[in-house]
Amino acid sequence: MARLLHIVGFALSVIASQSLARADHSNFAERDYIPDNQVRSAYDYVIVGGGLAGLVLASRLSEDSNTSVLVLEAGKSGDDVKDRINTPSGAYYQSIAGTEYDWNFRTVPQTNLGNRTISELRGKVLGGSTAMNAMYLVRPSKVEVDAWASLLAGDGGDPTTASRWGWDNLYNYMKKAEQFTPPTSNLAKVVNVTYDASFYGASGPMKVTYPAVMMDIAANWTSSCAAAGMPELKNPNGGVTLGSFITPSSINPSNWTRSYSRSAYIDFLPPRSNLHILSEATVLRFRLNDTKDKTGKLSANGVEYAKNSKSTSKIINVNREVILAAGALSTPKILMHSGVGPKDTLSGAGIGVKMELPGVGQRLQDHMTAPVVWSTPLETAGNIHASNSDFSKSREFNSFINDAVSFGNMSLLLNGGESTFQKQLLNLTDAAVNKLVPSSSAEVKAGYKKIYNLMATTFFDKAPQVELLMSLITPDVVAIQAAIQHPYSIGRVYVNSSNPWDAALIDPNFHSHWADRVLMRQGLRLVRQVGAAYGASLGQELVPGLATQSDADLESHLLYDPVNGAGSQFHPTGTAACLPQALGGVVDADLKVYGLANVRVVDGSIFPFEFAAHLASAGYGVAELASDLIKSKTYSTVSGSEQGTVPHDKTSGAIHLIPMLLPWLSLTYILSITVHFLHI
Repeated sequence: MARLLHIVGFALSVIASQSLARADHSNFAERDYIPDNQVRSAYDYVIVGGGLAGLVLASRLSEDSNTSVLVLEAGKSGDDVKDRINTPSGAYYQSIAGTEYDWNFRTVPQTNLGNRTISELRGKVLGGSTAMNAMYLVRPSKVEVDAWASLLAGDGGDPTTASRWGWDNLYNYMKKAEQFTPPTSNLAKVVNVTYDASFYGASGPMKVTYPAVMMDIAANWTSSCAAAGMPELKNPNGGVTLGSFITPSSINPSNWTRSYSRSAYIDFLPPRSNLHILSEATVLRFRLNDTKDKTGKLSANGVEYAKNSKSTSKIINVNREVILAAGALSTPKILMHSGVGPKDTLSGAGIGVKMELPGVGQRLQDHMTAPVVWSTPLETAGNIHASNSDFSKSREFNSFINDAVSFGNMSLLLNGGESTFQKQLLNLTDAAVNKLVPSSSAEVKAGYKKIYNLMATTFFDKAPQVELLMSLITPDVVAIQAAIQHPYSIGRVYVNSSNPWDAALIDPNFHSHWADRVLMRQGLRLVRQVGAAYGASLGQELVPGLATQSDADLESHLLYDPVNGAGSQFHPTGTAACLPQALGGVVDADLKVYGLANVRVVDGSIFPFEFAAHLASAGYGVAELASDLIKSKTYSTVSGSEQGTVPHDKTSGAIHLIPMLLPWLSLTYILSITVHFLHI
């Protein structure tokens, strides 16, 4: 067995943290589950979706015992597959992807990818996609987040409220969600893990750390990337993204389990009679009043849901707010079936228009990725897993996930051709708007044009353009993926039926802009440079193969290879953009849907463009910020009209943990841990 990096002193660290392990690894309390026949007739807040944002909101809003909160989650609880969810490496070897716990979304045939349909994995379970994702913690950069706030402040927006979405504030809310634990000194030294603990939160619900073990090959990641022009980023996740690093993940170091929105925000809670969570409850639409209030807005008075298409639907009355947290592919569908969205789309689907809002479902983007694959003489995590050894079944080994990432800029990708490339982008701005925007709305087109110019100027040289990720999960091979970060292509989510059980149509319009094909092609070339720096650690290139060298051959591989060609990195966003209405925005800086008094959107659909990041960290920040924003309001009637502000109760939501250290201090336990590591 090749040298494997072991955690030194792990027994003592486990002993010191077992009280947290017990709290985090428990099943969801039965008292918070409710059967359908015990759902109340009305709640103050009805949260649509029990994924990342939905469960953060549920936990935070129910801290106030004077409010009632209901979460409606379409999927099951996940208890039947809890071991597959809780085990980090289960994301690779026992994934719930493709099962009933996945929405199993697919795009419409993509014209520019050989008419292939592309999978879009989305969790259909309590915890949502955080129950099945790869757990990377990679924040967006300061320049990207501040650009979002600037967009929100202009074109009729409010600079004061827009500022809350700038880097300084959102960064603090991202950290609020986290409790960071450094790697062991041995791991940090051998794998070259560097970090600044102040860049992470210290007391949040979500546990953040590094795996218990890593593979030899990861030790050369930052040096190999540096040789290819991406120097080591000593302290990642603090607002700068360019460079290479080993990133932490949402892992609980006390028991080496996945830390996701359910385990972090719900499982540990003390009894709360004001919080109900109903699984297997698909929301079909929310109901709007027929008349507008004195501010000219419509109010939601109820939410309609059902277990399945054969069940009779039910309606929950809403006292304060409906909060949509169903994600970038489902939130716009619910809006449209509620009569809120582009008039032409709704009319074509036979849905009555309650509020014309052309931006709903527009601006869909996703990161596209493709790998270069080599054989390797070294042992990979895939080899260990396939061995079926005792170690391969241990929690320590199964905490290993791929954490090696790197971000490169435009000059690195284009190698001197960036100036010409930029001029072409800017000269063809109007042509891109007219050709690619799948909307006749002047506002939607104006938003695309403004963001297009932002990407072609500010982001062009200041933000990452490609992410590289190393994968070690398959026996005898190493894969390094290239994923473009700021695609110029744009698509939409839309409906063509008035039946809410009919699937939405998902059309990212991948590679419809010529620049995306160029950037992905050059991304593979950059990956090859990193592979060359690895030297003898990597053997023969298997995919796409050394015969694939020309621009045309690389692009053909990306577009048409059904297995290793371009696919989704599963980061859809933009379909309910937080932008001024003049730019095709769907929600304002308060996350309220334009024209609606008491409907908010709190999920990844609000990001108006792709970040060079993995979206979970930003998603937690948005949900934490939104929770404080909502709790700062109180309501006088069921219409949801804001009455004033109330102080935030900072104590009612405290985590109640009873330390149980003494049983873990027994000599028997210490010896058992020691023997286990000697056996490894």
